[in-house]
Amino acid sequence: MSRMACKVFLLACLLCVACASSDEGKSVNFSLTAKQNYEKGLAELKDENYAEALKYFNYVKQKFPFSKYAPLAELAIADTEFERETYQEAIDSYKSFIRLRPKHEKVLDGYASFRIAECYVKEMPDDFFIMPPSYEKDQSAVYDALRELNNVLEHYPESTYAKDAREDRRKVLHRLIDHEVFVARFYLGQGHPKGAVLRISEALRRYPDSGRDAELLLTLGETQLEMGNPASAKQTFLRITPDMASAVELRRAELFLGFIKKRYGDEPKDAPPSHG
Repeated sequence: MSRMACKVFLLACLLCVACASSDEGKSVNFSLTAKQNYEKGLAELKDENYAEALKYFNYVKQKFPFSKYAPLAELAIADTEFERETYQEAIDSYKSFIRLRPKHEKVLDGYASFRIAECYVKEMPDDFFIMPPSYEKDQSAVYDALRELNNVLEHYPESTYAKDAREDRRKVLHRLIDHEVFVARFYLGQGHPKGAVLRISEALRRYPDSGRDAELLLTLGETQLEMGNPASAKQTFLRITPDMASAVELRRAELFLGFIKKRYGDEPKDAPPSHG
């Protein structure tokens, strides 16, 4: 190993040690009762001293397992992981809480399930100006977020968290539609229009309440036109109605329909299927 490589390695090790040390936080003074330690943990959490907060909450969980503060501490551990943005740990903690405390009020009111969904929303890829757009990246966390948000809305439709869940779901669907359109256009660019049609058709089927139907249908109709299927394209453009589309989208559909009529007549025919 070269001298420069050794220096880089040692610097990396020092940085890891520094991060580990800071993650441990400062020492804390435990009190005699579960209530006192739990309240100290809440104070540390409020001050964003997450390592110290976890020490207090874990102490309550371990030393006072039959206290009424034990389940509160368990939930607070999950909340602390959420606040310090260690979302996978938070997901595990919320799931454990739901499994062990199924009758707790914060399970029954949908809070724990909503926070799991929020973790996945937070883990969705971001847009950063020097990186590819978020819709071009891996969408695993986006699919996870949709699944968990659907779970919240299905099992806790009257929850105080349902409104936020619906808003998050709209954002998630928006991201998924962006991704589906990106993939469809990629297929088109690579000369695979059938792949694009299948992708868009599947998106219309899977996300019927995305609010982006008009955009998907326009892309589908354009693709069908490029494939030499004006009859299919006409039927697709006719599906775009004022209740789903903006004025601009409606105008685009009208222009495409006008083009099809002028070019192919009132009863256009699709190209015969290729057997090559």
